Amino acid sequence: MESKSLKVHRVANGGELAITHYRVMRSFGVTSMLELTIETGRKHQIRVQLAAIGHPVVGDRKYGATTDPARRLALHSCELKFRHPVSGAPMEFHSELPDRLKALVGR
Repeated sequence: MESKSLKVHRVANGGELAITHYRVMRSFGVTSMLELTIETGRKHQIRVQLAAIGHPVVGDRKYGATTDPARRLALHSCELKFRHPVSGAPMEFHSELPDRLKALVGR
């Protein structure tokens, strides 16, 4: 469900299915770097689901983060794969972690 402020809320019954798989890559005290794979691709899916379990994305004040050390949302898609909607050809894109986020994880 989306409110007038464009914030997506978790709906207990009757909401759309949203599936996210995650793996903790590294922990840094109270924060962790995760690898996330989404199956469904709902609007703000990762942000909503992590906030719903009490672990909002660093820098995501809209969904409850209290810190913003990188001065941006600490969420980055390093790999995107899908089938082209017309040709059906597999498409794959890669993107390095931006410098501000590299500084957060120390690499």
